[in-house]
Amino acid sequence: MFAVVVDVDYVGKQQLKNLLKQFGNGVQLRPTYLVSSGKGVHLYYFLQEPVQLYRNREEVLAELKEALIRRLWNDTSSIRPDSPDIIGIYQGFRCVGSQSKLGVDFPVKAYKLSENRYTLEDIKASIPSCKVDLAPLYEKPRRKSTVTLEEAKELYPEWYEKRIVQGEPKQKSKKQGGTWVCNEALYAWWKRKITEEVKAGGRYFSIMALCSYGLKCGISEQKIRRDAYAFLDHLESLTEDEDNHFSRADVKDALRALKGDRKRLSTIASREWIEDNTKVTIPANKRNYRKQEAHLYLARRKKRI
Repeated sequence: MFAVVVDVDYVGKQQLKNLLKQFGNGVQLRPTYLVSSGKGVHLYYFLQEPVQLYRNREEVLAELKEALIRRLWNDTSSIRPDSPDIIGIYQGFRCVGSQSKLGVDFPVKAYKLSENRYTLEDIKASIPSCKVDLAPLYEKPRRKSTVTLEEAKELYPEWYEKRIVQGEPKQKSKKQGGTWVCNEALYAWWKRKITEEVKAGGRYFSIMALCSYGLKCGISEQKIRRDAYAFLDHLESLTEDEDNHFSRADVKDALRALKGDRKRLSTIASREWIEDNTKVTIPANKRNYRKQEAHLYLARRKKRI
């Protein structure tokens, strides 16, 4: 990751003036580049050193980016301060020079605001009361085993017999590429959520979530695609801004998630991730509540001891 990029949407003339003033007086961290994307801005904070994206770092980086988004997207910078788009570190943005939502006469433009390059600690320090723990970013990732297959045959004969000789899958399901298969009712439940609760701003991610739930539930790719396009008319009817329609191309783009790492998509799209990106409230299941209660009980008991 070479830069942290924050999207602030619904930026009018006065909001842009406010942002530039805050960058100038140090109230907000001044980005390296500001990109005019049409009706919003993309703020690029170049890093002094690129960060390698090991899996154990993704969650921390996403938390830090969320804190920066909430810091920058507020009632002085956006016409809609209560609807920040909490997007992850892998979110793509409009390419500089391409066409913005306003049409061919309004290309995406970039403006250099500084020569600054930052560390992640600099970014954290710019966010008052930021509690994101950056320590996991400095933990070395686990190395892959250097044990050869012949050595594994001697060391782990039962594993060798099941996985190599008999060819059993790594986890519960071949169909899921190694992830747990959920009941299809979960997929049907999310389809109802799309119909009843998804609003403009969460439409694209609702289709990505449909892909994730479909993979978790063992739904065929063909059915997921068919269901996704079936929601097109409904999602387009939610349009609030004439410059922000939801089209067949948006569905097609969201469905590209099916072409990536299926196991990763079905696991990285957590309950929290789906909530943040679709703005749909998803209560934790009872088992998670019990875990939380147990942790609280143990914490209280430790204090008494």
